[in-house]
Order: sequence, then structure tokens, then C-alpha cells
Amino acid sequence: MAPLTRSRAIGNLPNALMAQYYRLRADAGLIITEGTSPSPNGLGYARIPGLIDKAQVRGWRRVTDDVHQAGGRIFVQLMHTGRVSHPANMPAGASVLAPSAVAAQGEMWTDADGMQPHPAPREMSEADIAQAIAEYAASAKLAMQAGFDGVELHAMAI
Repeated sequence: MAPLTRSRAIGNLPNALMAQYYRLRADAGLIITEGTSPSPNGLGYARIPGLIDKAQVRGWRRVTDDVHQAGGRIFVQLMHTGRVSHPANMPAGASVLAPSAVAAQGEMWTDADGMQPHPAPREMSEADIAQAIAEYAASAKLAMQAGFDGVELHAMAI
């Protein structure tokens, strides 16, 4: 089953509704989850899950356990939203980052303010790039703790 954004993660945490959704699709054989951020800076869409901390590992463990019990296999898709983000969807202290400081065209949904134009991101420095790579690696390790069968890497949305 291909990844599709569901926007059901409250507080960026996988939850019971998500576990049910994926469990009901376990007979697809291999499920690839919705885009899951490896970084607070990658949580730019409303209600997407992360795989950054222990609470998110616990939430994803419930999902993977349910899928495995139903006979399926599940990979997490690690995805950073890049410039296709909005600060209203991000936790405090997070930044909209991208390879260049060019805003994406169009608008995106925010729970707080409805449709909003994409802001100009901050251009990533070499240190930011190194940090993003380290975040992907850390998140992949957390994915194994959460019981995923594998990891699909999605590049930054530019």
C-alpha cells in the first residue's frame, strides 16, 4: 500500500485511529506509512506524525503491533516537509527549512488559520544539512524500536 497523507496524528502522535486504519489494510501485504517527520522542522503539514521521541515510538509500536497481528508488514516513510510547510503547523522552536530561500507557490491548510500562503523558508546551511541527515539516522533507529519492518526515505519536499 503506497503512502498517503492521512492527517490524523493529534499532537504529531500516532494514535488508536491510525492503528485501526493500518490494521484494516494489513492484507495489502506491505504497507508504507504516510510521511512521518524525522525532525520538528519537518512537521510542516497539519496533523502529520513524527518519529522523533519515545512517545511517538510508543504510538507507532501500537500501529506496527496491530499490523503484524493482522499478518501484514509495514515500513515507515520518513519525510521532511521542507519548504512545503507552514509555521502554524509546527511545534514551537521549529523552522521552515529548504535548500533555498524560495517560497513554494500556493497555499496550505493550517488548523489555526485555515488556508495560508507558503512562507519563504530559511536556506539551509551546511550545518543544517548535517543536522537533517543526523535526524533521519536517529529516526530510522527509532523506527526499529517501534517495530517497523523497514524504512523508506523520502527526500525533502522542495
